[in-house]
Parts: sequence; C-alpha cells; structure tokens
Amino acid sequence: MCMFGDLSKGELPLFSLNFGVITLIPKVQEANLIQQYQPICLLNLQNLTKVATLRLNVVADHVINPSQTAFMKGRNILEGVVILHETVHELHKKKLDGVIFKIDFEKAYDKVKWPFLYQALRMKGFSPKWIKWVETFISGGSVAVNVNEEIGRLQQGDPLSPLLFNIVADMLTVLIKRANMDGQIRGIVLYLVDGGLSILQYADDTIIFMDHDLEMARNMKLILCAFQQLSGLKINFSKSEIYCFGNAQNHLDQYMEIFGCKIGEFHFSYIGIPIHFKKLSADGKKSKNGSRNVLAAGKANISL
Repeated sequence: MCMFGDLSKGELPLFSLNFGVITLIPKVQEANLIQQYQPICLLNLQNLTKVATLRLNVVADHVINPSQTAFMKGRNILEGVVILHETVHELHKKKLDGVIFKIDFEKAYDKVKWPFLYQALRMKGFSPKWIKWVETFISGGSVAVNVNEEIGRLQQGDPLSPLLFNIVADMLTVLIKRANMDGQIRGIVLYLVDGGLSILQYADDTIIFMDHDLEMARNMKLILCAFQQLSGLKINFSKSEIYCFGNAQNHLDQYMEIFGCKIGEFHFSYIGIPIHFKKLSADGKKSKNGSRNVLAAGKANISL
C-alpha cells in the first residue's frame, strides 16, 4: 500500500522500477533448441499496471464510443457482428444505396504515435498525473534477456495496451462523427440509427459505412488519411475492401479509384465470423432462410 501512496504523491521512481528480466527455463533435459525453453518474466510494475487497468475500465465505457466492442467491460463482442450482418441484409433486401468499406490496418499497435495517445487522453479529460503514469508505463520501461548469465536490454510493451489502443482508435470515430454533424459525410440506414450508422470497430478491425455520394466518399478518404498521419496507424488501402449496394454499384470503379482499394466479395469475415446478405449456415454457406432485423431493437445503443 505504501507503493500506491508514493505513486499517487508522485514520489515513486517508476522509471527505475519499470524493469523485468526474461529467463529461459529448459523444459527438457539437455535442451539445445529454442523451442525447448520456456520464457519466464516477472515485471516489477505488474501490480501497478493491473490496478491502472482496473481503474481505466471504470471510465472506459464513458470515454470510448459504443462503436468499439473489443476489451470493453459490459459490451458483447458479437454486437458489432450482428449490426454488420443486419445492415448488409437491410441494404440488399430493400435495394438501398450504400457503401461499406472494410479497412486493413498495418501492424496496428506497433505504429501508434505516443504523443497522439497523450493528446487523446487529454481531450477525454484525463488528468496530467494519469497521463504521466501512462507515459511511464508504456515508454519508460525495459526488459532484459538473461542468456548465460549475461543480460541485454529490450524495450517492452504494456498490459494497458488494449484499452489504450481503443482510445487511439476511438479518435477516428470522433473525427467521423464531427464530419457527419458538419454534413461532410453521411451514414446509412438513418431511419434505424440516429444520425446514421457510420463506423464499427473491434480493436483495429474497422468497418466504415457511407451513403452513396462520391464527393462525401472523397471527404471520408481525407478523414482516413488525416487520421493515419496524426495517429501513426497506417491504413493498407490496397488490401482494404469495398462493397457497394444499390445505385452505388454503378460507380464501383470510381469508389475503387477514390480509396485505392479492391472489390470485396461475399461472404467476407469480420473478427473471424462470415458475413453475407443472406443468412449463413454453420459451415459458412448461404441458407434459404431469411434473418430477422435487430437494428431497430438496438437503436438506442448504436447511435453512431
């Protein structure tokens, strides 16, 4: 408890404590292959980062938009899957105009610019003291590898990373919501979702929804480019996929040119689950049965 008191008063030397040693323990006698060793590491700040994660979980639901479902207490990871499937079904069944853009991020967490994270924390109301703790946890520590009793140092990650990454990724949602309010872009199924459905996220698995409008699509491309420049999260546009519905299908080549992406094909996977405009059986094949619509039932929870 004294350690937590010193941390709160700013008297705990976090930088010198944020250090661990990885030791390779042989799993068999006379081990001579790396696969025959088990790495063991105990970090000095493990208890502190665990407490920090628990405290962040308390407020995460209030500072991260409902579009994000990964690592969020009280949110079901399948919510986004259901919303995506029902939206695709709605667009196809009613022959509505719309565009779905499935984004591919490159090595997401490794690319985050820490100053952007700190600014995001400030914008969401975190105190300077908390931001300083986060900075020390994620960038001030190191790990040593014990090899033949000789120790070499490497930079390490941090257990807080999933929630911190959510805060970074949530800034894309913030940018899209502001652009939506300014009339620069427009979501889809406005009659089911207040303001229209514009984005779904599961960590870095991101789906963008747009009404059929080429000029607004160009605005969306500018938003995505600005976000990757600010955050450091690089978007692989060439590996991203676009799906067009209704009249948007007649302009598929133009959408591909705007985003520099490829045409997506049904079915596709979202967090490992197949998505199609028709109901799928357990083996991922199309079923003859329809699918009931749950968007209206969940309207209050997906105002994105």
